[in-house]
Amino acid sequence: MTHIHTELQPMQPLPQFVKNLPRTRIVCTIGPATGNVAKARALIRAGMSVARLNLSHGDSRQHFEYVNAIREAAKQMGVSIGILADLPGPKYRIGTVDNDLAVMENGRLGIQVAARDKFVLTGERVLTTPKRGTVWPAGLHHDIKPRARILIDEGAVEMRVDKVEAHEIHCTIRRGGLIQSDKAVTAPGNTSTLDYFTDETVEALNFAVEADVDFVGLSYIRNRQDLRAVRKWLADAGCNPALVAKIEIKQAVDNLAEILDETDAIMVARGDLGVEMPLHLVPTTQKRMIRLANEVGKPVITATQMLESMRDNPYPTRAESTDVYNAVRDGTDAVMLSAETSVGDHPVAAVRFMARVSKVAERFLDNQMLSNRRMAIIDKEGRNAQIDAIIAFDAARTADTLRSKAIITFTETGTTADRVAAFRPRTPIIALSPNPKTLANLSMRWGVIPLLADRLTE
Repeated sequence: MTHIHTELQPMQPLPQFVKNLPRTRIVCTIGPATGNVAKARALIRAGMSVARLNLSHGDSRQHFEYVNAIREAAKQMGVSIGILADLPGPKYRIGTVDNDLAVMENGRLGIQVAARDKFVLTGERVLTTPKRGTVWPAGLHHDIKPRARILIDEGAVEMRVDKVEAHEIHCTIRRGGLIQSDKAVTAPGNTSTLDYFTDETVEALNFAVEADVDFVGLSYIRNRQDLRAVRKWLADAGCNPALVAKIEIKQAVDNLAEILDETDAIMVARGDLGVEMPLHLVPTTQKRMIRLANEVGKPVITATQMLESMRDNPYPTRAESTDVYNAVRDGTDAVMLSAETSVGDHPVAAVRFMARVSKVAERFLDNQMLSNRRMAIIDKEGRNAQIDAIIAFDAARTADTLRSKAIITFTETGTTADRVAAFRPRTPIIALSPNPKTLANLSMRWGVIPLLADRLTE
């Protein structure tokens, strides 16, 4: 008879501070306020699991400095921190303003326009004046019809389309304000035909490959075709990061089921959702997206303005505290900070507060309800997937029933820990893997503590 002896090889020790962190993951946007090793260490200790790079701002040199700082801080702290590169996506923008006609308003330089003024958006390259401005990339005139709404900078300026002639869109200003260079131009509810691979997006993808990031966030994703195209582009470049589909336009909301089938995770990007749909519908949409992601066992991030006031203030508002609490109770895997940690005055305090609120919410989390969400659709999956899911479910429930100290999974790819985490056990999940990339990819998963360990030997 052959006896197989299995022993655990040297394992990375579990840092003491990790034991006190919430199971909800915290995604922090890195910027000038936090882009060095010392600040990154402080964010990690406070609760950061994933570092986000917003590639719509800054340049590649700056972002490479942030990547190096994050990885060095993670190494010093003995933890695995995932890096999420957030692509600009197929977004229209207003062109550069004419400085000779610009005004300074609250420290911002731009062109002032007033309600009832006439304004022409053109595909030609011109400087933006009070009467005319470039929209780039060209093509918005293909997607727009008379009476449509056009918003600049998420509604800072609102226009109504009067007519479309060739590549020019003639508008009437409905809400005046300041038009700044390179701000987003959106047409809520309209279907975009813009090629996903804009020059800006390709440049960001090249950075993601060179930096070997763990996650790629796909802004303005529209359908499964966009996801497949980006995945193929990355594969052809020899890179295989997890894809995070940002749900922020009506097309994506309408196509959520097929997007969830194709993506590795989703982000509830409430900023642009609040532009695309009436604000009073955003909470319902957020809850629906979290529920559907829970059902299919895919990670979901809730993002945008969660602690926005902490950009300037040392404490959040009561409403912001409640917002974080409710997102965790609803079943989000992760909550995200943007300006709060990238350019805010109190980045570490924001993470600490988010961690505290998350831990309180987790005490009242209905784990059984969240687990049942996942089990409810298992019958619709293939037999192998059903068997895997049932094993993971049993492991999660047994550990909770026995009040185990931890569920320990040995994983090469992260799949085992991923499956168990989808059933939201109260018991912490320790994922041991010899693959640093696997550990980084698990950094977004609720309740998983990734640790480096050598392979099992026979």
